Amino acid sequence: MTWRSLNILISTVLVLGGASYAVAINRSASDAIFFSSAGIGPAYFPNILAVLLVALSVITLVKNLRDPSPELASKVTTVNSIYIVATLVLAAAAIAAWQFTGYFYPVVFILLALLIAIFRAEFGAMRSLGVGVVTSAATTLFIYALFGRILQISF
Repeated sequence: MTWRSLNILISTVLVLGGASYAVAINRSASDAIFFSSAGIGPAYFPNILAVLLVALSVITLVKNLRDPSPELASKVTTVNSIYIVATLVLAAAAIAAWQFTGYFYPVVFILLALLIAIFRAEFGAMRSLGVGVVTSAATTLFIYALFGRILQISF
């Protein structure tokens, strides 16, 4: 895959994603208009973000279609693609585990610990796992304190 085709693919996905996001906002918001009689409605800023996403993605798409530079014709090389695949697989497994078990914080802890251990594997397995566990515990506790206790949002 060349850089040009990758840029066109990603820009197209972002245009479609932004448009579908805007449609979903306007269907699901209780007061899904830009301005209501009481002032700015709840869908105002998400709609602005969706319009900006679509507009910037269209600009990028047009720019990539019109740019004849030879750099865009070069092949995309993915270094360490095993890390990308491992991250995607673990993220999908974590989402499935969260939906199946209903436990968000333990799943986040395990996901972070595994990802940190995988990405630090060159420093040794036990050392990487130790750093992963400590860092994951601190991060999960921070997320729990912020969302679970301070903001009172339950997952």
